Amino acid sequence: MCLTRKFIAAGDEVIAVSKTRKFWKALEGLEGPGTLYTHQADLTVESQVRNLAQKLSRHPRPLDILINNAGIGGALKPITHLSLKSFEEIMSANLTSAFLMTKYFTPIFRKQGHPGLILNVSSMAGIRGVPRLFAYSASKYGLLALTQCTAKENLDVSLKCVTVCPGGMNTQMRAALFGQKDASAQQSPDFVAGIMLDIIEDRFPVANGSDVVIRHGKIFSVNAMPAA
Repeated sequence: MCLTRKFIAAGDEVIAVSKTRKFWKALEGLEGPGTLYTHQADLTVESQVRNLAQKLSRHPRPLDILINNAGIGGALKPITHLSLKSFEEIMSANLTSAFLMTKYFTPIFRKQGHPGLILNVSSMAGIRGVPRLFAYSASKYGLLALTQCTAKENLDVSLKCVTVCPGGMNTQMRAALFGQKDASAQQSPDFVAGIMLDIIEDRFPVANGSDVVIRHGKIFSVNAMPAA
């Protein structure tokens, strides 16, 4: 929502995709000269992602940016108490969705022939394991591999892929896991969205395949993609 608000305020076109229409009404109040389009699709279902890509490939304007940000946190449970069903649900929501979107939208970027960007939203949990959040951590680690593989497979075209790894944020998901007091002490989602916009608009240049760690309200580190 924070990033969408910033795009609309800047006059950009935003295509928002969600599994349900639950939050669509909140998007109606966004102010700015930009344009918002909404699409409903379950990004864990290949046929729906494929149909979405086919539809958006016919969009009047070229697609510039894909942001993979769909995901869930699950519940705090040790590995020995984590059910296979819960593990698969979290991996599907957080990693499979990003894989499918990358699989079907990368050909669109390549065909367009002008610079494009894929931004994968991981987490601090994607660079160091968090106890009782194994499935979430594993899915977020996977996004770094997705970024690096996509970057290396598309060096022949102007397609850039970057991972953003925010530390704790003051979100409903954080509050549900650790309580509202803990969530309130975390960094603002609006600040993280601002850093993401700086990366997107190249005000903060980041090399292809890199991951950017945002922690305690600042850019903590930028890690280059391994060459090999």
